[in-house]
Amino acid sequence: MILTLALAAALAVSAQGAPPKASAPPQDAEAVLSRFDARSRSVSDFTAKFTQTWRSGALGRAIVETGVVKVKRPSRMLFEYVTPDRKLFVADGDTYYFYVPRDKQVMIQNQRGDRRATARILAEGRLLEHFKCAGEEKDDLGRKLILVPIEKDPNVTRISVVLDPQLRLLALEIQDAEGSTSRMVFSGFKENVGLKDSEFRFEVPKGVEVIS
Repeated sequence: MILTLALAAALAVSAQGAPPKASAPPQDAEAVLSRFDARSRSVSDFTAKFTQTWRSGALGRAIVETGVVKVKRPSRMLFEYVTPDRKLFVADGDTYYFYVPRDKQVMIQNQRGDRRATARILAEGRLLEHFKCAGEEKDDLGRKLILVPIEKDPNVTRISVVLDPQLRLLALEIQDAEGSTSRMVFSGFKENVGLKDSEFRFEVPKGVEVIS
């Protein structure tokens, strides 16, 4: 449970209060998402900066964090949080690691068979295999498309992707069943940079408690 909550916070995204009601899906919305999926699959890896805002549905408390992300498809991710606290989330293709140096703890979870929404969107690039379009909302950054899980998911009630005219991902939002939401805004994308598998390896530091 501790690991699930920690990883959810590490990969969540959010806006204040209840989400606005989405309009009826435009006729071309699924076509746009299909092109977004195709474009995503043409990108073998990428790096970017991010700003993540997570708001608890129960407490209404907002947490804003910044850092850098690396993704190598289909299954490797690395989120390095820089402010306000240093944290590291690594997916090496087999295992998730969430390391908080301040706490001297690393949480470990099996990655195989995981249904985490963030992994499916950023790493797999197969959005429409798992979600269906439910409409659009206004967003200052770009075109915001709202999606809901095809199969009922206790951890995710809806997601949103904000795209620019070139179908690049500008922001990702996720809302869970408890009303907690998160918004991750990306900038400085660099695509197909040739990331190595070794960049996604994590070795547990000496003296650090392992929680699995």
